[in-house]
Amino acid sequence: MKAVFGPRGITAVLAATLLLLGGATATAQAEPTNPPTPCDYPSVCFVKDGKVVYAYDEVIPWQYLPERLPAPVQVINTRHESIWIGDTKGGAECVQPESIVDKWLGTLETLRIDDSVECRLT
Repeated sequence: MKAVFGPRGITAVLAATLLLLGGATATAQAEPTNPPTPCDYPSVCFVKDGKVVYAYDEVIPWQYLPERLPAPVQVINTRHESIWIGDTKGGAECVQPESIVDKWLGTLETLRIDDSVECRLT
């Protein structure tokens, strides 16, 4: 048995092939997704062992945390303003807007949420 393709048959085969290849290309270009964080905007969260232990939503001057928080701890700033975290040795570190800082050493005890994007202590 011999298969004979006319002009319409060849066109149909080419169209089907292009459709299949085009579909494969479209499905291969999925957009990457960002992993979810346990802290929603506009919060500042302290995460220890994968759980949010403290969360703050409003601009505040320097304030002590309810309890000291030994490292390792993650500080998540979802706000559009900078924040400051203070440790038990008197050190302070600025956390930029919309960023995450991992603290591997020390013990955190204070927090300040600014109404500015700049890391300036005034």
